[in-house]
Amino acid sequence: MMKDDIEKNTLDLSYKRNLQLLNAVLIIGGSTLVASFVSLILAVDRLLEYSILFTTIGIITFVLYNSIDSTLRDISLQIRNIKITSS
Repeated sequence: MMKDDIEKNTLDLSYKRNLQLLNAVLIIGGSTLVASFVSLILAVDRLLEYSILFTTIGIITFVLYNSIDSTLRDISLQIRNIKITSS
């Protein structure tokens, strides 16, 4: 029983860490997109550069989000399996 508790606590810590990473990715990605959009409003003549920037930031944010989200789902399933087997 103690081994299950230790494993669950480790997974809980890993889940919280990944959740914080996900929040950071969303905040940084969203803030960067807003800052780029404001810069585009101030310098309309650089439409091509800012379009490339929007696309790049969007793709990076999307890939990181999906990666961390899948990790969170895996950890959640592992925690459920521990609870089921220990009950």
